[in-house]
Amino acid sequence: MRKYTTLLFDADMTLFDFDGAEKVAFGIVMSSHGIQYSDADFERYRAINAELWEMYSRGEVTKERLQATRFGMFFETLDPVPTVDGERVNAEYVDALADCSEIFDGAESLCKKLSEKYELYIVTNGVSRTQKKRFYASSICQYFKDIFVSEDAGAPKPMRGYFDYVFERIGEDKKEGSVIIGDSLTSDIAGGNNFGIDTFWYNPNGKRNTTDIIPTRVIGSYSGLLELLL
Repeated sequence: MRKYTTLLFDADMTLFDFDGAEKVAFGIVMSSHGIQYSDADFERYRAINAELWEMYSRGEVTKERLQATRFGMFFETLDPVPTVDGERVNAEYVDALADCSEIFDGAESLCKKLSEKYELYIVTNGVSRTQKKRFYASSICQYFKDIFVSEDAGAPKPMRGYFDYVFERIGEDKKEGSVIIGDSLTSDIAGGNNFGIDTFWYNPNGKRNTTDIIPTRVIGSYSGLLELLL
């Protein structure tokens, strides 16, 4: 195995419980506009949002367009369609989401142990204000050297421009000793592969890889990652 010095961690669904955070924030904004929460509605919103983020990662939609339309698209699925400003709801949702910094069990111990041997960075797509507020409010921020958000980079993972932005700031000399660790094949693993760094696909649920994107390693648990790196 290559000798690593630098670990680039994806944030959501790798270290942060984004599913839980989304559910809380969604419930808050629905309630504030008199819309009764249901799991079915939340899942419909998540499907719309996920597709828009996939389009963003492929460069098919801007982040501004994504945020301006996702709640409007969701409201169109309700009967009756509520007379609510989707952009206003989105702004409220982003604020609510920024207050949710829950991490997965074991994430803090993982980061603490790895930080004793490696330099750790967060590499994440998303809204800068939201992601940074969640990160700095979390118990793991102390173990990381910095956080890099796609909004600041002007390009999302997996685009090369995102990784150029990251390595311009942490040092081009760190590329050979870097590995990206994340749950998304199309964002984290494809991005690392395209940029020429090793990739660890974090796959605790044992999902099948039905793509042609091949990670350097598949990691099923935090303990497996620690065993490999320490």
